[in-house]
Amino acid sequence: MTTRHQDLLDKSLQCIHLARAINDRYEDPTKMTTQEVGQRKSLLVEAARLKELAEAQKAQDDLETWASKPDGDGQVLAGIAAMGEAKAVQSGGTDPMSQANSRIAVQRFAKAMRSGKQSLTLEEKAALVEDATGEILVPHDIATPIFKDLPHLAIFRSANPLIRPTTSDKVDVRSLTAGTAAWGKLEVLGTGSGTATGRDATPGTTTADVISVHDLVGLAKIGVDELQDTDFNLVSLVQTVVGELFAQLEDDAFGNGTGTSQPWGIAMRATQASPLITQAVTGTNATPTGDGLRSMQYRMPARLRPGGAYFASTDAAEGISLLKDTTSNYLWVPSMRVGDPDTLWGKPFYILEWLPAMATSAAAVDASVLFANLNAGYAVVDRQQITMQRLDELFAADGVVGFLFKLRVGGDVIRPKAFVKYLL
Repeated sequence: MTTRHQDLLDKSLQCIHLARAINDRYEDPTKMTTQEVGQRKSLLVEAARLKELAEAQKAQDDLETWASKPDGDGQVLAGIAAMGEAKAVQSGGTDPMSQANSRIAVQRFAKAMRSGKQSLTLEEKAALVEDATGEILVPHDIATPIFKDLPHLAIFRSANPLIRPTTSDKVDVRSLTAGTAAWGKLEVLGTGSGTATGRDATPGTTTADVISVHDLVGLAKIGVDELQDTDFNLVSLVQTVVGELFAQLEDDAFGNGTGTSQPWGIAMRATQASPLITQAVTGTNATPTGDGLRSMQYRMPARLRPGGAYFASTDAAEGISLLKDTTSNYLWVPSMRVGDPDTLWGKPFYILEWLPAMATSAAAVDASVLFANLNAGYAVVDRQQITMQRLDELFAADGVVGFLFKLRVGGDVIRPKAFVKYLL
């Protein structure tokens, strides 16, 4: 397989993953937004185009191989059959043949986990998809449940930030925020690299910003006995362990990340790094009050307010949970159903452990409570694929095998006006 053929296959597979990710977010397809319908259609068209180019490249490679080794056509034909099987898996079809191929892909992935790639036959290796560094792409049937579970395992994703699927390493914030409108005549500004209208900036005054995609790497250690378990149990174990690892690291980074090799956190954008969240309510003596919390909603533009929710550090949440009205009823209302957030004045309320604790000094400097519309104000950039690398020797003495699972994700505040901070 040539590098060009593999590159085309990888790009086509990425488009298919992104299209499936959009589709999988909706149990009822009729609720899919017009923008997402168009995006999914464009991804599938591009995937088909790349698939045709890959097939043409593969045909040329096979003919050149046959011409140079006329007696070796048996292995070439076996490789073609295996690649056709892998393509059926990538297409995500629902016909019986595709379902059977999906099962085969999972079985071969499980075999690669148990014994390493060296244990696979030529046909089995051809059916696995690897990235440019040689790491195995986790099959769609295993990766998709992990992405589906992340909003339930991770607090931040459950609060409905803007999810932006991408096949690139960077997303220009202007593509998400830099729209302009006017009555009558619209004055069009220059479009040089030094102008931008995103992030609530004054047009033409800031440099263009991008959201970078970073490697989120989780190490899972699986005992040799568990590796010999059934494919179903092994896959379930991978989904559980990897989902929990990614959810914890994501929440930490989305909350307090520094932007260096990790996403930008909302706590950093609230007090330290530009674009800075400036809308604020200032408290005293590290004590949140009902009036202060209620006022936060009205520091946000009215059009963003309906989608707002409260986010608080653990100690601030404890103080808020004890606030009462004049009739001794608690303002904070606990959720009555698993999976639903608590509420404060009818707005969702989330406890985020990575937000800074309330200041111990008299000066109110820490953004321990935020009122935010995450869907309008924060973008999570997903590459929508997971890779796996097996570590055979590193943990052999402990009777376990290490597996590095890599997810590519980024995140940053895109509209500071969608946030209000309560300094405590």
